[in-house]
Amino acid sequence: MLNKIKAILPSLTPERIKNIRVISLCVLAAATFWFLNALNDSYSTTFRYPIEFAYDKDKYIAISEPPTDVQINLSGLGWNLFRNNLGIKTTPVTIRLDNPTEVKKLPGSSLLGTITDQLPDFDVNFVLTDTLVLNIDKRASKRYALKVDSSSIQLSENYWVTSSIAYTPDSITLHGPASLLDKMESPLLVKVPQDEIDENFNEEIPIEIENNRLISRNPPTMSIAFSVEEYLEVTKDIPISPVNFPPDSSAYLQSPTITLKYKVSASKEPDIVLSNFKVKADLKLMNPKDSLTSLQLLSFPSFIRDVKLEKDSAKVVFNER
Repeated sequence: MLNKIKAILPSLTPERIKNIRVISLCVLAAATFWFLNALNDSYSTTFRYPIEFAYDKDKYIAISEPPTDVQINLSGLGWNLFRNNLGIKTTPVTIRLDNPTEVKKLPGSSLLGTITDQLPDFDVNFVLTDTLVLNIDKRASKRYALKVDSSSIQLSENYWVTSSIAYTPDSITLHGPASLLDKMESPLLVKVPQDEIDENFNEEIPIEIENNRLISRNPPTMSIAFSVEEYLEVTKDIPISPVNFPPDSSAYLQSPTITLKYKVSASKEPDIVLSNFKVKADLKLMNPKDSLTSLQLLSFPSFIRDVKLEKDSAKVVFNER
């Protein structure tokens, strides 16, 4: 192939090159003339033509996007077909809906007259699109109470919320499709999106709801504030108070104390004393088979958490005489 090209190149004199250019231009001009002349003929073709639905958008809202085109077969001059195929000066066909909430399905064949009236440059032969599906609802407004979803608050390990959760506003007005608003229950729960919280919280949080694209919120945010504090794990040996034990010590507890674990905020830990706790063992509750009596935690400070006795029973020992 390379040898053939090398053999041809010497024969391409400037005059021959000029002749080739002239011939090429003639061929191009002839093809253009043929194409432009062909556009003056009539043709039939099928393509997708844009449509738009006209209804009172102040009163109604589309839950799902309505169809934007239909497939039609039409006849017309090549020029007009070519222009529309390129999208040049193509005006969508307007389909008017007087009662949009009542129209769920629109047969394509029912649009033939509407399309024909709005495309005077063409003969519309038929509509190929079988059915247009619509989902349009009335616009509505509804007020809902708001509440913080406390279960959504994610704290760092060993941190706890130590105050009430303050928030404002306590209600919201939603605007959107009536059917969607009717499905929503009051109060609406607002989640706290932040995680690993380890300091007092005071943030403006977006009020997230389903179908945000269709539903507008007033106001769109909520201010949430609460205090958090780190809790320490503490272990203490608490004295057990014997109940209904004989005064002569003929029966007594094998161990006079029980280990207790709890969590307390660092600021409150110094305030705790042993007298804050009361654990009792009642001899009348002893199981004679194993000499174990249950332990009852009667009192402890209200500000501590996760209070657990190491054991739920204590061994009773009897003196033999």
